Amino acid sequence: MTDSQKQAHEQGVTELVGHFKQGSLPLLDYVAAMLEFSRTQEPEVKAFVHHDANIVALQTERLNGLRQVGAPLPPLFGVPIALKDNIDTCDYATEWGYAPASGRTPSVDAFLVHKLRQAGALVWAKSHCTELAYMQPTVTENPRAPGHTPGGSSSGSAAAVAAGLVPAAVGTQTNGSVIRPASFCGVVGFKPSRGLIFNGGILKGAPSLDQVGVFARSVPDAAAVAEVLVGGHQLASGQLVFPMQLASICNEDPPLPPKFMFVKTPMWERVEPAAREAFEALADELKDCMVEVELPQSVANALIWHKTIMDAEMHASLQRLVADNGNHASTSTLDMLARGAKLLAADYLQASERMQVAAAGFDEFFEHFDAILTPATLGAAPAGLESTGDPVMSTLWTFAGLPCLSLPLLQTEAGLPLGVQLVGALHNDARLLRTARWLVKRLD
Repeated sequence: MTDSQKQAHEQGVTELVGHFKQGSLPLLDYVAAMLEFSRTQEPEVKAFVHHDANIVALQTERLNGLRQVGAPLPPLFGVPIALKDNIDTCDYATEWGYAPASGRTPSVDAFLVHKLRQAGALVWAKSHCTELAYMQPTVTENPRAPGHTPGGSSSGSAAAVAAGLVPAAVGTQTNGSVIRPASFCGVVGFKPSRGLIFNGGILKGAPSLDQVGVFARSVPDAAAVAEVLVGGHQLASGQLVFPMQLASICNEDPPLPPKFMFVKTPMWERVEPAAREAFEALADELKDCMVEVELPQSVANALIWHKTIMDAEMHASLQRLVADNGNHASTSTLDMLARGAKLLAADYLQASERMQVAAAGFDEFFEHFDAILTPATLGAAPAGLESTGDPVMSTLWTFAGLPCLSLPLLQTEAGLPLGVQLVGALHNDARLLRTARWLVKRLD
């Protein structure tokens, strides 16, 4: 089947942009087909908390005007993108998955939403996120594993891509909220290096750890969306963050065959037997280009440090909001806030100091290897919607701020998706994306 013969909901980001630029797919026809698909399929998945055909139509009319006057088409022209419900939008309500915030409609878009609109993307819907982007599950189903959790906290974003409701979506990660849902839902999840995407206009959880990520069906699609989002801002340190060429480098062939490190991490014994077996088989298949390595001692306590920072900063960011609403929150959220209130400043400062050390501890590794290969999750999506699963396989990499990808390369005997996590060198995101694309092609 050629790209042009695919149904609307099967089209990826780069395919769509190509069709629109060539004029082989009318934007109005595509949007109408996608609206109809959403109308029939979204109620089964429950990925969207807000989706309005009239809002989509207004955006489509503006974009179609560019085509009619012969203006150059922007890089994401006509691409529907769902946004996690902790990201401010001026046309859709942004309620943070939090009942007391029902109806909250910001007056301005988040910075990244502004960039998406400038790039020609359609802000298609707001996707469900867990309460205050923490652990309380949502109503979203997993379209690739019915009856199993889609993960969290970016539940709706991952599920929307997996169901074909949108070709790409944006989420956030403070621990494992991009990598885990991507693994459970069988899609690509990309979390760039810390700080590359500005998080202004996004609910603050743990600002030192909060990072924006992208969900898509392929690595090149994720690169295309991420490229639009990266750069154009200044860090708190005063450092300017410039745009990066991610998509073009991703689509290049590596100058040499990539080399991988297989890192089990201290959590390896907790990985489910079926998942361990699948990863060991993958490691054997890649034995000509991969070696097993031990983690540096500098990150031995990374999980403890991460928890300290996360609890302390989420307490600082969210305690007043929850208190002002009569402590209306789930037990998991209230427990987290209580832990944060008890932490000592000395422990928080010590954990914060270790973040830069953690990233630097991998510098020598990436002088000799292109990427770390490790499980994205402890196993396939747990049954039921009472839990979002354990993010522990992402914690170290989030703490270090390294770029990560979850690739849908494995599955259980029952057909449930298992993500393979690739981790790259800090701020060398393009190299990681290129390596990931190479790996997908090799294993295809």
